[in-house]
Amino acid sequence: MIHQFRDKNQIAKEKRRIKNIIFLCVFLLFAILGIYASSSPVLNYIGRPFWKAKNGVMNSIENIGYVARTKASVYRDNENLLKENIDLKTSMIDYQVLKNENITLKESFGRVPPGRDMVLANILTKPNHSPYDTIIIDVGGDVGIKINEQVFGNVITPIGEVVQVYDNTSLVALYSNPGKSTDAIIDVTNTSVELIGRGGGNFEMTVPVDIPFEKGTSVLLPNIQSEIIAIMQDVISTPNDPLKKILLSSPINVQSLKWVFVKRN
Repeated sequence: MIHQFRDKNQIAKEKRRIKNIIFLCVFLLFAILGIYASSSPVLNYIGRPFWKAKNGVMNSIENIGYVARTKASVYRDNENLLKENIDLKTSMIDYQVLKNENITLKESFGRVPPGRDMVLANILTKPNHSPYDTIIIDVGGDVGIKINEQVFGNVITPIGEVVQVYDNTSLVALYSNPGKSTDAIIDVTNTSVELIGRGGGNFEMTVPVDIPFEKGTSVLLPNIQSEIIAIMQDVISTPNDPLKKILLSSPINVQSLKWVFVKRN
């Protein structure tokens, strides 16, 4: 009996402790929520530390969220700034290219001999994309281009002739076109020669062995103006042969050209 009585007392104590814990939890919850903050100075005093703690925790959570959002925002802003920087650099490069092209064109047109009617043309295809030594330009019958009109690389240096004319384009055969024959004159000696194209901006000519050879000597077209078509580079000769072969190259690398000038007759 005594044992049973003790068990009942123990159970009663456990129930009271559980009730007290539940009451305390509810009280703390209400205190934190501020439900009865104004009901009593004492309750207000007790709840004040909990409210401060709650606010601190909430502020920390908000700050963490703000920092996370701020990092994402900074990352996006940085990405946008990098993109704008790249765009600005690209624009500056394009501007510089256009500026240099404008200066080059002005200089070229400034060297046009009086009385010449020159048409500026953009090169659409170069020899590495056209058959043999030919180029296609973006002017044709629309601006009065005709077959056999000369094409110049830099206003004063001839590089070929128009061989086909279309509505908006023209086909130009370079003087270095393989097998193409062009009458020319050796500078200084005024010796008439026949240049034969070898492709790739190269030429050859066969002359008597007594014609002097000097590397860098210019070969001109037989016109009133001195127009250089090729420059001597090397010589091939054999003993007792009355003739020798001279190798030449164009003074202009067509691959590096963007424009050409067509001289209208």
